[in-house]
Amino acid sequence: MIHSQMEDAGYQIRQQVLNPNQRQQLEDNRRIKEQMEQLQKENASPTRLYLRKMKVQADVNLLDHHDSFYHTTKSLLVLFQIMGVMPIVRSPPGVNMPRTTFNWGSRAFIWAYLIYAIETVYVVLVAKERINKFISNSDKRFDEVIYNVIFFSIMVPHFLLPTASWRNGAEVAKFKNMWTDYQYKYLVVTGKPIVFPKLYPITWALCVVSWGVSFAVIMSQYYLQPDFQLWHTFAYYHIIAMLNGFCSLWFVNCTAFGEASKAFAAELSNIFATDRPADKLTEYRHLWVDLSHMMQQLGKAYSNMYGIYCLVIFFTTIIATYGALSEIIEHGATYKEVGLFVIVFYCMSLLFIICNEAHHASKRMGLNFQERLLNVNLTAVDKATQKEVEMFLVAIDKNPPTMNLDGYANINRGLITSNVSFMATYLVVLMQFKLTLLRQSAKKALIASLTTNLTNIAAAKTNPQ
Repeated sequence: MIHSQMEDAGYQIRQQVLNPNQRQQLEDNRRIKEQMEQLQKENASPTRLYLRKMKVQADVNLLDHHDSFYHTTKSLLVLFQIMGVMPIVRSPPGVNMPRTTFNWGSRAFIWAYLIYAIETVYVVLVAKERINKFISNSDKRFDEVIYNVIFFSIMVPHFLLPTASWRNGAEVAKFKNMWTDYQYKYLVVTGKPIVFPKLYPITWALCVVSWGVSFAVIMSQYYLQPDFQLWHTFAYYHIIAMLNGFCSLWFVNCTAFGEASKAFAAELSNIFATDRPADKLTEYRHLWVDLSHMMQQLGKAYSNMYGIYCLVIFFTTIIATYGALSEIIEHGATYKEVGLFVIVFYCMSLLFIICNEAHHASKRMGLNFQERLLNVNLTAVDKATQKEVEMFLVAIDKNPPTMNLDGYANINRGLITSNVSFMATYLVVLMQFKLTLLRQSAKKALIASLTTNLTNIAAAKTNPQ
């Protein structure tokens, strides 16, 4: 009794010194702790309801047969293998090993080495040409430096590909295998397979669109930028296609999570219509936790690539926007500025697609499931089901389905607003710098003009006609 009073007194003191958000977090933790202690004290339902069943090894043929996610998205995996972007390999049918593997010495990786070496030689030649042209150009204005930096920044993802993409190949293979295992477990628990009827045509269309958009963006720069030569364009096609491919991959994965969550939520609603659904609800909770872990693994597997992806978009958008506004202020609107705005629109579109799809996937998996469970009439079910509903809510709270880049950043709509605010801040600073340069140039021009006029007046007085 005394110990309990001391704990309550300490809790009240902490409540007084914390801010509202901290107090809310403390209250949530306290409430969850009390619920867990209550579940341990009560023995109305067997403990086995809350324990996870041991994993049963499935036959590889069954795994392949029910791996709908792989069969519907195979075209994108093959495209990445051809481009040398992510050389993971699918195991042959019937071979008792992980269905997706990653090996630095595989044939797919040897091809990746070869195609990357060829592309690197060409990219370096174009970069050297642009550097030499800039050095030999007599115009060394700050705006010209900025203009050249834009196209160098687009080359950055190519040089960082081995570090950003290849190095995480084992994590990507793990993510693919998690999908394979999850679909089989879902079939065993629900009796129904997960199907993705829309993903097959979407994936094929995105493979074509990735390269189509790449040609459209680069050719627009060739026609709109005065110094963009035709042979330079071949150094950028595969880079833009790679960025488009990663955006397509993110869209496909988020769509798959959304479809799986939708089917899962429908099955969860049907469970409560059965008699004493606690046993089945336990298995569904474990399935949901697996699905949440898969979403977290997606961010971990591609953390380096998408982290660099977001940085390149952020940097290129700022530089291109500044370059366009600067040229408009100083020389008026031309086709060159139109080309820069095309780059800005392209980069912001990629960022919006990634953040928006992650937001929808997280909402379908988190908020929608919480609403379904909170709307359950607990008075109409047995005590074991009531406890399992509480355990399910605790599992959602402790395993939030968020797209996180391995702790670096959360991918959601908030990332768009934060990026836009940062871009606006840096643009204001750059435009202030630009206006300062314009004032200095105008001042120098005025002084030079006055000096010339005074010299002419003095000469006129000295030599009157």
